[in-house]
Amino acid sequence: MAVITGTVVEIRFRNEENGYTIATVETDLQPFTVVGIFPLVSEGSFVRCEGQFVNHSRFGRQLKAESVCLEQPNTVYGMVRFLGSGMIKGIGEKRAAAIVEKFGKDTFAVIESAPERLTEIRGISRSMAKDIADAYGEVKAASEAMTFLMGHGITSGLALKIFNEYGKATIATVSFNPYQIIEDISGVGFLTADRVAKNLGISPTSNFRIRAALIYALGEAAERTGNTLLLRPELEEETARLLKIDGAELISDNLDELILQRKLREVDYDGERGVMTASLYRCENRAAVKICRMIESTDRSLPDCADEIAEFERIENVTFHSEQRNAITSAIQSGVSVITGGPGTGKTTIVRCILRLLTNHGLTVKLMAPTGRAAKRLSESTGQDASTVHRALLADDDDAVGLNADAVIVDEFSMVDAVLFSALSERLRDEAKLIIVGDSDQLPSVGAGNVLADIINSGVVPVSRLTHIYRQDERSNIVVNAHKINNGEYPDRHGGDFFFIRSDNAADMARTTVDLVTKRLPKYLDCKPQKIQVLCPMKGGDAGCVNINKLLRAELLSSTENEITVGDYAFAAGDKVMHVVNNYNLVWTKDFREGRGVFNGDMGTVTEVRRSSGEILVEFEDGRNATYSGEDKAQLMPAYAITVHKSQGSEYEGVVIPISGNMPLIMTRNLLYTAITRAKNLAVIVGTEESVRRMVRNNFVQKRFSKLKDFLIENERKMSVLYAQNDENDD
Repeated sequence: MAVITGTVVEIRFRNEENGYTIATVETDLQPFTVVGIFPLVSEGSFVRCEGQFVNHSRFGRQLKAESVCLEQPNTVYGMVRFLGSGMIKGIGEKRAAAIVEKFGKDTFAVIESAPERLTEIRGISRSMAKDIADAYGEVKAASEAMTFLMGHGITSGLALKIFNEYGKATIATVSFNPYQIIEDISGVGFLTADRVAKNLGISPTSNFRIRAALIYALGEAAERTGNTLLLRPELEEETARLLKIDGAELISDNLDELILQRKLREVDYDGERGVMTASLYRCENRAAVKICRMIESTDRSLPDCADEIAEFERIENVTFHSEQRNAITSAIQSGVSVITGGPGTGKTTIVRCILRLLTNHGLTVKLMAPTGRAAKRLSESTGQDASTVHRALLADDDDAVGLNADAVIVDEFSMVDAVLFSALSERLRDEAKLIIVGDSDQLPSVGAGNVLADIINSGVVPVSRLTHIYRQDERSNIVVNAHKINNGEYPDRHGGDFFFIRSDNAADMARTTVDLVTKRLPKYLDCKPQKIQVLCPMKGGDAGCVNINKLLRAELLSSTENEITVGDYAFAAGDKVMHVVNNYNLVWTKDFREGRGVFNGDMGTVTEVRRSSGEILVEFEDGRNATYSGEDKAQLMPAYAITVHKSQGSEYEGVVIPISGNMPLIMTRNLLYTAITRAKNLAVIVGTEESVRRMVRNNFVQKRFSKLKDFLIENERKMSVLYAQNDENDD
């Protein structure tokens, strides 16, 4: 580690949101370029930087700082530069020189402990002296807080976020309860807070620690396995494992206290005690209440529309199966309804018919889907505008065709999690219609909850199950084999749009996959390699998406000049990337318009990297452009190959699915089914016949613990009792 101290003489770049700075620091020896997360600084600030010197290809030798702290300068020149830097309100260069000339080495002590003495300087009043002391106190507090936090193992970037939250109270807050930062600072987990607590000497059996671990365990269950609740014994056991303590009674007592404070909620789950976070409890319960209200409040005056359905069939030259006709009628006449079925069962045509019928009756209809790709496909198939659910939620409340619409149709609903569903349902009018369209046999949402399955299994909402395959789709081997797999049958029809290529080991599968994407399939489909998506069951191993991403990048990327490394990934112009979290604040531009919000699953291409500022520019498939800097860059990942889970809601010209390994919890039938149904024109499986057969036989579906189904049943019962009482009162 190299250490330099000196004066900031030039700030070449600074991101005020995250503190990322490129500055020239002048020492007694020479000026140095320093790059890293800086506290609040300006030109003239005196800093201490620790890091490693690196040789940049364009900008030469520079210090890549791991920590930067503000310090008091110890020379007359340094003190004048520091005080006159502009950081301390009321002091310019001339006044700084006068103060230092008057008080010399005691300058900072005077400002801090006897600020009234500053009135000895011409032009400084008593109120101005107080302002100078207050401003200096803020700068000193920031410096001390940053030094304190980084001294306890917190990175400079996170330290800046913590200080921005707590200000002067940072040291007191973190010292009293370091676990508080988990609740208040996004991106801080239990392990980070626990490390700080250990450094501060907090007891391993502290109530603060135990309660933080309980909340963290529930959060991890939601994030990793999709559970919105855990059974109480399982939660207590997981917490004990996390804490590495033998204190069952202590854990149980703290859990009771959190429930009493309503930070956690205890619920009945099939006769057992379950525990939920307060936020997920609100999400599922409020959504259930709203759905029941919508069911009761809907306008049932629309006719059965049989003649209009027949007219649609005549114009579109289609013939609906009875189950499809029933699905249309149910959607038209219900407040909330579900249409579910696999590929080729006519969901898209049904949506077009519903849309036309509702529009013909003067209703405004909003089309939505969870991802940009799915929304684009819905728009293309219906000829009407469609947006992502997230983008619709960001629309103005008075948008006449937004969430104030008379009817909302949401496609690819299997991807919708509990939080998103709660946000959507909250914005819908009680009198509106919600038409849910999705494939219940696909993988559940990446986020917490089991929304589609819970709605279907509750029995509260009318459900139309589509099983009949349209005649024109029976020629598609993708459709036929998807249904075979879903029924537990081996996919034995090959050719046309579905192929199986035998490969005996993972390394060979990876090579075959790369050859297919870069050479063979672009010719077969007459498309660019970027239109072909590799879908991997796993991240690791030779045939996992991490390795295949590297191999495809080496083949498809023309140049890695000026590439930027972010964590485990490198990005350069031309890279195929995916945004992997919901970021409601990231600014984008398109056709001279500006908006906010880039969401999990949005895919695009890196158009430019800027080494000087560390920025990455991305153009998404829908034409939006966004600039990534600071911590936002960690929300990008390479997307030449992605996991099957990340592909939900998307459709690609062609997909290649390398299958190796035998992990029963991962290599399941519904994962293979989901992967194949992402293909529009071609699906290719690469692997051994036995691996495919094992996946088809493996009908394991990991149970998700969620409460939405129970809340729906409970609220429907309450409303039924309420309406019955009202009827009696009317009589």
